[in-house]
Amino acid sequence: MRFGVVVNEDKDLEYAFSKQAVATLLSRGCEVVLDPSYSETELAKIPGVQLADFSTCDMLFSMGGDGTFLRAVHKFVRGRLPIIGVNLGSIGFLTEIQKEDFEDAVDRLIKGQYTLEDRTQLDVTLCAEDGTVKEHGLCINDAVIARGANLHVVTLDLLIDHDYVERLSGDGVILSTAMGSTAYCLAAGGPIVKPEIDIFMVTPICPHTLHNRSYVVSGDSCVEIQIGKFSEAPILSLDGRPNIFLEYHDRIILKKSETPVVVAKIGYKSFYQTVRQKIRARGSFYEDGKK
Repeated sequence: MRFGVVVNEDKDLEYAFSKQAVATLLSRGCEVVLDPSYSETELAKIPGVQLADFSTCDMLFSMGGDGTFLRAVHKFVRGRLPIIGVNLGSIGFLTEIQKEDFEDAVDRLIKGQYTLEDRTQLDVTLCAEDGTVKEHGLCINDAVIARGANLHVVTLDLLIDHDYVERLSGDGVILSTAMGSTAYCLAAGGPIVKPEIDIFMVTPICPHTLHNRSYVVSGDSCVEIQIGKFSEAPILSLDGRPNIFLEYHDRIILKKSETPVVVAKIGYKSFYQTVRQKIRARGSFYEDGKK
């Protein structure tokens, strides 16, 4: 098999783990591909490692945390290139493989002992009041609209399938996929949803109201957020990427992307086992993965 490798250098100092991982892949007769941006790193100097585009790969390894996985999807995944994560971080909901399981995981992948699952992406379009498209992008976890630096509320109008729903006044709103339900959405009190379910959610952030409930929306729906009053420009962030500053009467339109992300799954743990082992009722996590 031909594997692409993406590494978070901050999670893998001096490429200590990834050098071992590359050696494991090469010893199994696999081809290892790095993006040309790694040309000056120690990984690129390993005999047998290739610098090339990932489009010719059978699968892409993301080595780091959930943030690394999201950045790898955004920057490198095109078409139906499957991606699988190796957890070098803390919680790691998106990264199935633990470091100690890497050799076993590689053997299973080579033998075809894995499944491929589609994950919904959100298609996000930012329009000015006159309809001019200002920004467009995709996200696999969430799109977050949040107040500016001043501690004042932002006012947002919510429409679902072109029907006006309500005015949200607070710190902002999280629009997340099912895969993103265990990220910021969870911290804001949203539901936990199995990632393969075709829905997305609208979860207010600290709303100035007597109720705080998420809206669960069909994957075929269209959600629109209209920017109302604010004291300082609110921001839009897609999967934690650099902030986009918003203006009065801007409209953010969200729908399901026609292009899903393909995730390779070995099946070490079920989704609910991961939830149980990673998160306590108090909100902390188990670094060792134990009960």
